[in-house]
Amino acid sequence: MGDLDGSPFFYIGYHIAVIIWKSSARMEYDVTINMTEDNQHNLSTSSNARNPFETAAAEHHRGQVAAGMSSHADNAALRGSKHGGRRVASSIIITLLVAVVAAGGALFIGHQRLVATCSDVQEAYQQQVDQLQELLDDKADLLDITTDDVLDENKSVVNDFQTAYKQAKEELEDNAISDDRCTSGKQNDELREATANLASAAATLSDLAYQVDGGAENVQLANQIKLLSDARSALNSTMLSAQALSQNQSLSSDVRSQLSRAVSLASNVLETNDLDDIQDARDQLDDIIDEVNDQLLAANQELLDIEAAVSQIATYADDSGSYVSSAMDILSAANLQPVWGLNKMRGACSITNEQASSWLAAFCSATPGYIYINDTLSGDVTGDAYFADAMRHEIAHYLIYRRCGTSDPASIGNLANAESTASSYAVLYLGANAQTLNRAADSRYHMNTASDEAAARIHAGQCY
Repeated sequence: MGDLDGSPFFYIGYHIAVIIWKSSARMEYDVTINMTEDNQHNLSTSSNARNPFETAAAEHHRGQVAAGMSSHADNAALRGSKHGGRRVASSIIITLLVAVVAAGGALFIGHQRLVATCSDVQEAYQQQVDQLQELLDDKADLLDITTDDVLDENKSVVNDFQTAYKQAKEELEDNAISDDRCTSGKQNDELREATANLASAAATLSDLAYQVDGGAENVQLANQIKLLSDARSALNSTMLSAQALSQNQSLSSDVRSQLSRAVSLASNVLETNDLDDIQDARDQLDDIIDEVNDQLLAANQELLDIEAAVSQIATYADDSGSYVSSAMDILSAANLQPVWGLNKMRGACSITNEQASSWLAAFCSATPGYIYINDTLSGDVTGDAYFADAMRHEIAHYLIYRRCGTSDPASIGNLANAESTASSYAVLYLGANAQTLNRAADSRYHMNTASDEAAARIHAGQCY
């Protein structure tokens, strides 16, 4: 049957009943939406929640049934008279009024319950809006975590969280629900539709909240994993440096033992999940390494004095335009003797005929006090500033050998080589010009960041 909720007949009957009965009849409703703590994010799917749409439909159905029960309304009203203090009226008037109330009032109750149900669902929806907004505000800082802040296998976690966060924010901005959806002036069909739409919207927000909350947790975990991985890698690198330093025979046995103990203690922390403990272990090991390096620097003051002396020698050309005098001054500052003729290296260090004719100069670790110079060089070569700085390059080989026992220590690594590292050492510590040395025809002599870092490690005593 059609809705009579808004008909004049219903409202006239209802108000006449109120005038005669005044406040004797009370109409109450109790519509609840039950959500447990565990399922408060899933309004639409909770097994404990009564479906507001079904509740409204049931009440409407009961209103229809009540409309056909006028023959029993009399007795119902009379049975309730002991609770109400109703005024006495003629049985005819009472019968007519009760019939009106039974037909129209039951529908009014159904309509009001639809209004109440819709309002309850709208309130639940608004709570979901507020909760989602609070969640977005709370997790906003995690948007600063990028794919660079997690391991490669976890990059999708960051993308998923940012996507869910963006969708949730857009949902709140683009789908605001008006406040007048559940007013009593709405028709029943409008109320049912509004209730269903509100429940669906609340379910959407609940699902987005679940994705944002879970995604945030995953991003935090992925970032923590990356931080732990980086910290472990850094600690392991520091441990390797300490182990290499402990093999330096120029150190006392007590210092080498101290380094070994520190490495052993750090290894116990390496696989823990406590980021602070790992960082503390690395800091402690770094402090010990710095202390030992300071001791090495003090013990190698002779080498530091050589570096200072060589750095102070200017690269200059004499009146004839030759840099030979400058080159000899540089070698003298390092307390090294020049030997003209690369073939004179034979018997001490191996050299081919081609090398003997093409190399400008060379250092031989078997005779560390000498620098061998090609005695067939043209005036064009000795008249170039490169000739003088090439002596600084050879002195760098000598100093690296003095520090590490080899001119090609393992600490150079795979990104540089002995020649590029010697050139970097000459520039950093011996006053050589980087642009001049990088004019070498052989690219192995060209410097880069890796060779600079290798030279710095060697200068600090890290040879392995």
